[in-house]
Amino acid sequence: MKRIFGLFLIFAISFSLFAFVLSNPVQAAGATLFLSPGSGSYSLGKSFAIKIMVNSGGGVGINAADSAIKFDPAYITISKINKTNSIFGLWTTEPSYSNSAGTITFSGGSPSSYTGQAGEIFSVTFTTKQVGMAEVNFSSGQVLAADGKGTNIFSGFGHGKYTINEAAAGEVKEKPKVEPKEEIKGILPPLPDVSSPTHPKDDVWYQNNEPEFRWKILADLTGVNYLVSNIPDDIPGAESEGVIENIALEAQPDGELYFHIKYQNRFGFGQTGHKKFLVDVTPPEPFIISVDNGGDSTNPTPKLRFTTIDKTSGLDHYSLVKDFAETIISPDEVSNGYYQLQPLAPGKHQITIAAYDKANNVSSSSVSFIVDPLKAPIITSIPEKINKKEELIIQGTSFYPQVTVKIYIDTDGEDPIEGTVTTDDEGNWSYFHKGELEKGNYEVWAKIIDSRGAQSLDSTRYLLIVVSPSIICAYGWWIVILLLTIIILLVSYIFYQRRQFILEKTRIKKENDEVKSKLSKIFAALREEVDELIELADKKVGLSESERRVKEKLQESLDISEEFISKEVEDVDKEIKLEIKKEIK
Repeated sequence: MKRIFGLFLIFAISFSLFAFVLSNPVQAAGATLFLSPGSGSYSLGKSFAIKIMVNSGGGVGINAADSAIKFDPAYITISKINKTNSIFGLWTTEPSYSNSAGTITFSGGSPSSYTGQAGEIFSVTFTTKQVGMAEVNFSSGQVLAADGKGTNIFSGFGHGKYTINEAAAGEVKEKPKVEPKEEIKGILPPLPDVSSPTHPKDDVWYQNNEPEFRWKILADLTGVNYLVSNIPDDIPGAESEGVIENIALEAQPDGELYFHIKYQNRFGFGQTGHKKFLVDVTPPEPFIISVDNGGDSTNPTPKLRFTTIDKTSGLDHYSLVKDFAETIISPDEVSNGYYQLQPLAPGKHQITIAAYDKANNVSSSSVSFIVDPLKAPIITSIPEKINKKEELIIQGTSFYPQVTVKIYIDTDGEDPIEGTVTTDDEGNWSYFHKGELEKGNYEVWAKIIDSRGAQSLDSTRYLLIVVSPSIICAYGWWIVILLLTIIILLVSYIFYQRRQFILEKTRIKKENDEVKSKLSKIFAALREEVDELIELADKKVGLSESERRVKEKLQESLDISEEFISKEVEDVDKEIKLEIKKEIK
């Protein structure tokens, strides 16, 4: 009856995933039960642990398993069973054992599906009792798929063989001789120096679960023996693998594993070298992103709620791709179950979050959502044309008090000029542009940004023409200064010319007076000269009638000439005096 009840529970667990299975049909797969490690060498009286493992075989995964395991109690006995790290949380038959019968039994399952190559069901700690070979084998078992039907997809067992030595590892056992009874002494091989091209660093997790290991071959070696286990100081058995210098292992389970190797020469095995390697081929658990905007569709900083874990290597980081821009997020930033976005512009946004574990395995999820815009501001007053010297004043209104209005003044080929102003308690605003705008055509618009960072769409766009000011406006003071300078120079020149003119007139009047004086003297001298010439003409005293008439004619001519010239000089003198009087007035 207990067996039937266990199977009934397993089928019930499988049926709980029926809805999931309808949309994800089972792929062809075979699950296996195995032991980890599957071999090892241990000293008499010591304890060692092995894990009962399951490989889901792919597909939709498994959610239940049961089995019976046999071991020889003459060689090993069980001291403890631990299911702390089990992938199962429900048990119809708790893991139990009998040292007298040499058996282990269990039957368990989980409400969720497990997909992986190395799922731990529970671990068993054995204690060695007798030198020899102890075998641990599965005698029966089944593994049920999480397909809602409880399909048995079991395909095979693994087996365990464990060597129990009488002496501690690394010691050379004494071998009796017939005759003479002597000890064979010699130098044992050195400690192997192991390296791995696939897993070079001990503290780094790798996706590669088929590790390779290399070591140096020495001239006197007769063989090597190696072992893979999850025990740091485990020791290989006494069977030689031959003289080999490298090994490529088959697929290993996830976790912290150790490669153990020791050299053998004709004197025996040397000490064991250990190489730690970390394997994780399982991505973080799947997750779903939900968007929490607090019930406000205009909220520019919604929270992204999501959570996931990685059981093996642990989460390393998240990659958040928002509108084709990537942000790296540490797990600490989402430790409370959500990530707070930075302010987003209005519109539709696509966000993808990828969770990476320490081996760079990745699990991702995406979400799309829309941030609604605020209502755009309204520009109520803006000039169509201004000159470069005028101040640009823009006025407007909005639906929101005490928010920021961002003004954009754009011209082709350059980045927009930006300015800000705050609305008053009624949502009105006025913007006074500081600085001069160059001549050209501009496009002006505005938008709202509130204290949360929420934005509106752009307002209606307006054309603004900036022209050069008139010459008078642009150079008025310079023109006034220039004209004053010219006037001052002209007045100065006029005064200079007038003074020169007066000086010249004075000089001419003086010269004219001198001319008048000289004319009188000249004509007096001419008269005397005429008299002398007439008297000398006939060399007689006195004048004849004819000479007298000539003299009178000459005298008359001289009088007329003197009168005419004197009159002209007087006229010039009068003109000079008149001009001087005018200049003085």
